[in-house]
Amino acid sequence: MKSKWKIAISILIVLTVTSGVFLYFVFSKIGAFFDDTYHPIETSTKNELHEKTVEEDVDVEQVIHILLMGVDERENDKGRPDVLMVAELNPKTNQTKIVSLPRDTKVKIPGMNKTTKLNHSYTYGDVPLTVQTVQQLLDISVDYYAKVNMNGFEEIIRELGPLKVQNKREFTYDGHHFPEGNIELDQDEVLSYVRMRKDDSLGDEGRNIRQRQVIEAVIEKNIGEKDFVEALGFLEKISPYLQWNIQGKDLKTLYTNYLPSLKAIKQEELPGEGSLEEDGLWYFRAEEPTSVFQ
Repeated sequence: MKSKWKIAISILIVLTVTSGVFLYFVFSKIGAFFDDTYHPIETSTKNELHEKTVEEDVDVEQVIHILLMGVDERENDKGRPDVLMVAELNPKTNQTKIVSLPRDTKVKIPGMNKTTKLNHSYTYGDVPLTVQTVQQLLDISVDYYAKVNMNGFEEIIRELGPLKVQNKREFTYDGHHFPEGNIELDQDEVLSYVRMRKDDSLGDEGRNIRQRQVIEAVIEKNIGEKDFVEALGFLEKISPYLQWNIQGKDLKTLYTNYLPSLKAIKQEELPGEGSLEEDGLWYFRAEEPTSVFQ
């Protein structure tokens, strides 16, 4: 299940950004989309929270970080993030690095005399406290966040259309058969292709390879084939599920300085290991988390 959320949120962010920057220059009347999705971070402890926008006159080589959250929200239940990832966009290398943060990572909550699981920060202080906690854990500044409500998100995945990938080994999973070589994944096959792990001789590494293939295929298709009608339709469908602190003016700078970085994506897991501790709870202990983005 976790692998499904990881690939889903990665695809969502890629599609939203590439669709948004496309429309920024093609269609000026997309204010309603940003009115619906824009939620700035509000906090009474500004000194503990870094939030900025990437202005047009900023150093074009500035590295930025985006916190990506997948939350299974339901009626009368704000939920907790099932997926937490940080994307680092580096215009100097034209690469994007996405690091997955296990939700059970043991952390200290800023401003609280409490050590608990990472996703509990959302329970105690919603997006602002989650951002602060991630900044403290990784010793970075989070420039943007994007929160996705995963409820019903599979319907969006189905609308992507066929994706072309090069499968390195033949396998069957979840009722779908994937031959070796260049194949085309239809809407019902995408998540099954990236979820298989146990029958792969490379284990998690093999699954990560397939995840990267799909994300790269999404970027290539979204940038290379998208027309105005498709892009506008996608944004209309995505807005009920998305909350972020990106505005239209930010997309212009992201397009100008950072879009090439999305064409080379590297995915990693936060290093560490999990164990059952004395309080009877399972925690993931990160190893040197501040070195991840150094």
